[in-house]
Amino acid sequence: DGNVAAVAAAREKAVDFWLSWQQDPAHEHRPGAPVNTQYVYDTKFKQNAFGSLLGEYSAIFGPEDGQRLAVGDSGPLDEAYVGGAS
Repeated sequence: DGNVAAVAAAREKAVDFWLSWQQDPAHEHRPGAPVNTQYVYDTKFKQNAFGSLLGEYSAIFGPEDGQRLAVGDSGPLDEAYVGGAS
């Protein structure tokens, strides 16, 4: 129970941090290149996150569920944002 509470508290703190950053006018959307460069950053991050999470989750939950959880936690790659995979 203590571990679950610690994880829940950490996620709530992360959400609060993200929302405060997102709502800061200094981070408003600027059309054009900044969005494209964000896709490049996101893709690399998500690939690395998936690679790290896959081993951990597979060891805990088995290969099939571990893969599903790693995909869910790391999120879609840029093709899913722009429809390039369709």
